[in-house]
Amino acid sequence: MSRQSSLLSFFPMSEAKRDGDGGCSPHSDAEPEGGRMLSPRGSGIRGRTRAPPTDCDCEFSPGDLVWAKLEGYPWWPCLVYKHPTEGSLFRGRGRSSRIHVQFFDDDPSRGWVSIRYIRPYTGSSGRDTSRGGIFYSSRPEIRRAMELADAALQKEKSERLNLAVCDKPSESEEEDDEEMEVSDEGDDFGTSEEVKRRKRQIARKQHAEKSKKRKIMDSDSEREYSDMEFKPDEASSDENSVGVADSDASESEADPGKKVKRPIKVSPKPVLEKASKPPQNNVSVTPSRETNLSAEIKYKLSSFAAPECFDFQPSINGGGTGAGADGNPTSWEHDKIDWLQDGKRKDARRRRQNDPDYDPNTLFVPEDYLRNCTPLMRKWWEMKSQNFDSVLFYKVGKFYELFHMDAVIGVNKMGLSFMKGTFAHSGFPEIAFDRYCTILVQKGYKVVRVEQIETPEMMEARCRALAHPTKYDRVVRREICRVISKGTQTYGILDSDDLDSHNKYLLCVKEKVDDSAGLQRTYGVCFVDTTVGKFYLGQFSDDRHCSRFRTLLAHHIPVQILFERGNPSAETQKIFKGLLPSTAQEGLIAGSQFWDASKTLKTLIEKGYFQDKENPSGEPILPPVIKSMTAETDSLGLTPGENAELALSALGCCVFYLKKCIIDEELLSMGKFEEYIPVDVDIAKEQNLSSLFAKTSQRMVLDGVTLANLEILQNATTGSEEGTLLENIDTCCTPFGRRLLKQWLCAPLCNPSTINNRLDAVEDLLAEAAKMSEIRDLLRKLPDLERLLSKIHSIGSSLKNQDHPGNRAILYEEARYSKKKIVDFLSALEGFKIIMEIISILEDIADDFTSKTLRQIAMVKSKNPEGRFPDIKAELERWDAAFDHNVARKTGVVNPKTGFDTQYDKALEDISNIEEGLRQYLEKQRKRLGIKAVMYWGAGKNRYQMEIAEGSVPANLPDDYVLKSTRKGFKRYWTKDLEKMLNEIINAEERRDTAQKDCMKRLFYNFDKSSEDWHTAVECIAVLGTKTSTMVYSS
Repeated sequence: MSRQSSLLSFFPMSEAKRDGDGGCSPHSDAEPEGGRMLSPRGSGIRGRTRAPPTDCDCEFSPGDLVWAKLEGYPWWPCLVYKHPTEGSLFRGRGRSSRIHVQFFDDDPSRGWVSIRYIRPYTGSSGRDTSRGGIFYSSRPEIRRAMELADAALQKEKSERLNLAVCDKPSESEEEDDEEMEVSDEGDDFGTSEEVKRRKRQIARKQHAEKSKKRKIMDSDSEREYSDMEFKPDEASSDENSVGVADSDASESEADPGKKVKRPIKVSPKPVLEKASKPPQNNVSVTPSRETNLSAEIKYKLSSFAAPECFDFQPSINGGGTGAGADGNPTSWEHDKIDWLQDGKRKDARRRRQNDPDYDPNTLFVPEDYLRNCTPLMRKWWEMKSQNFDSVLFYKVGKFYELFHMDAVIGVNKMGLSFMKGTFAHSGFPEIAFDRYCTILVQKGYKVVRVEQIETPEMMEARCRALAHPTKYDRVVRREICRVISKGTQTYGILDSDDLDSHNKYLLCVKEKVDDSAGLQRTYGVCFVDTTVGKFYLGQFSDDRHCSRFRTLLAHHIPVQILFERGNPSAETQKIFKGLLPSTAQEGLIAGSQFWDASKTLKTLIEKGYFQDKENPSGEPILPPVIKSMTAETDSLGLTPGENAELALSALGCCVFYLKKCIIDEELLSMGKFEEYIPVDVDIAKEQNLSSLFAKTSQRMVLDGVTLANLEILQNATTGSEEGTLLENIDTCCTPFGRRLLKQWLCAPLCNPSTINNRLDAVEDLLAEAAKMSEIRDLLRKLPDLERLLSKIHSIGSSLKNQDHPGNRAILYEEARYSKKKIVDFLSALEGFKIIMEIISILEDIADDFTSKTLRQIAMVKSKNPEGRFPDIKAELERWDAAFDHNVARKTGVVNPKTGFDTQYDKALEDISNIEEGLRQYLEKQRKRLGIKAVMYWGAGKNRYQMEIAEGSVPANLPDDYVLKSTRKGFKRYWTKDLEKMLNEIINAEERRDTAQKDCMKRLFYNFDKSSEDWHTAVECIAVLGTKTSTMVYSS
């Protein structure tokens, strides 16, 4: 009988049997005692168990390289070595056995990891580290750790132990010390039942204290949320302590004289975190078989789950009156507000819900109610009234707070806890924004990020400048910095890296029925993937079955759809409900929100979205795709062309929505527009496409029904890629290569010449199998360059868009975000260096290729006119010499080298010249006074005071000497010349600091100037990746 079907497999072994078999087995279970599962430390032996039993058969020893995993974190390459102070390698017994490891990183850390989550490390090029493997990760930190582990893999065991340099205590060790101090009674198995019972009570009490996520406080004070005295340095925050003492934010505002510490620890690496665990159940659970789901499905499902480190609390907003068991009311204040109830609500223009023009995105809030609110809550209601359909993440100090109905969503959907009070209130620290934002967005909510744009000190200075400041003036100013929905995610510095490599389209559509019978219709579409900033724009006629429109939805599956109210026909609405039932859909008001073609063109030109793309005459121009849709007789591009009005109107809808989400400038300024042409159209205008390799005149039409029946992209059972054609063919090593391959599968070639060209490419690659193996190893090291380039452009574009509210936001984890920016930038540079290695390999064998496409990829355009690959070698060398990469990676500060940043260089030169002038002036004064012991003294604005011993001060002291300060036995003097030079050096230092502050933006902005070459290089490698994928499948 197999183990799975064996009856014994469903019951734990006895203690004697388990000890006899060796307690180190990672699969052994704790023994139930009286129906209660014993904890790993339940033995009660005095002191701490430092090593497993002597008969432990654990296979790892000091110097081994392993994969280790902590709860809530991915697998991480590690080095096994003994504890630096205790000299022990193992802890615990049986199921609780742990082994001591050091996590590979530039700043290594160490900790104890359960041997159940230890796997041998065999290198970074195996199948398990590829996409779909158990150890696969696109995070640059883990990629860096794998590089360090690969280097250690080449060394002997004894040499590897020299890499064990971390001797700092881990957080788990500190917590273990606290746990072992609970009780010294009953230290053997023969302890009385009374002692055991008391110890269990103590353990439960300790667990309850650790799992409590938020202090409960009374928020009935009249002065709550006054925004006074928020000191960012008084506390540190951590995403793993979300919700702990969040109420202190309000408490500190309510009492300006009271300083509050938030008991939150910063844990930059997984080894320093100990995730809270739910209490063990008294009833043993029958083991169940694990459902076999794909990695993609697991990732999507995980997005819908609240964080494991929180004890999820169901909604206590259950209606009725009174208070719940936790002291919170079961009916909140917002449940009792009459004008907020369903059926009685009005939009911002006071239209009721039964009005056909009612706008559900806004809310009318009576002025009488606002007058009774505190200044902070009044501002919250004003923002909520303009974003009623969204959840406001409202910044208060270092925390994002959720109020009223938003707080209920935070508790029910995100696992937060309510704070005590009559109105619903919850929150989390700034560092956890990416986690909670992702949870809500994946569940279909829109998130509005509200940031403080001034500090309390700036607020006080502003109030002092006012003649009669009111209580509404004494609140730090806040602005909406971002609106995030499923279709507008960009993965900025506050967002986590996206693990899903698929495109995420925002689709805007406008329809026109050409005849009364509905047999002919025309669609104008605009869809954009905001993660890469690429727009598709097109207009096409369709039949009564909407065949072309259905095919578009199957090939480019949107995650969010925007349409004009009253515009989509009943047939189109039926398609949305049938094909995309779970996709977010939103209707916009015609004219004000869903613009017509003329308003769209006028806005694009007036806003200067494409001002970097100017012609020699200095007049702004439109991207070629948009320009081709304007009237030829209108040189200004303000008149829509024939058969393009619907497409331009759909583009206007897209621009309006991106503007509302405050990402219009960063996306549109990229100028990445491509015309969408249905696959069944014989392409004659293909030259308008930006793709270098998509030119073909015939493609097979695979509509949504065909894709589903043939299981091309998804199987019909679980909806995953398991068993599909895409899964079998897709062995691409890069995310952008996988996205391109999916497009190719949706529109396969049916032109003989282009098909033969692809077949020639496969034969050429198979003939160079050894070279291709080396190239595929290099391709696996590439990050998602397509999305990294979009991030770099977004940060660089903020340099010229100084009015963006994000530039004014006060972020308390700025150092962490700066490091993340640098890591992304350096990751992109390393990726392009790897691409140059690939091209150098291809150049040696390019002459033997018969495929025209491969020759275009392998040949550099500047060396061979047949080539398409841009010459980026000189540009990469320039960026290598621009600044110290290692220092920037560690500090998050870019100090450009001489000759790279003229403003920074000029400020440093002025400082050096002034300091030299001060030195010469001091020598001159020494000779003038005849005293060699004259020295400069002071700091800040009191610098460069000439300090002279009191006994050495001459009687005929020059008249221009002014006594500035004294100390015992010394006098300090200033002169007008010194004061002038001090002002000059302060000014130069301010210019240097300003240049350094903007240096990172200027760095990214200058890098983005060559965006055309960078994107062309990525496109070439994407095509190469798909070719190698078909080569692997063919072999």
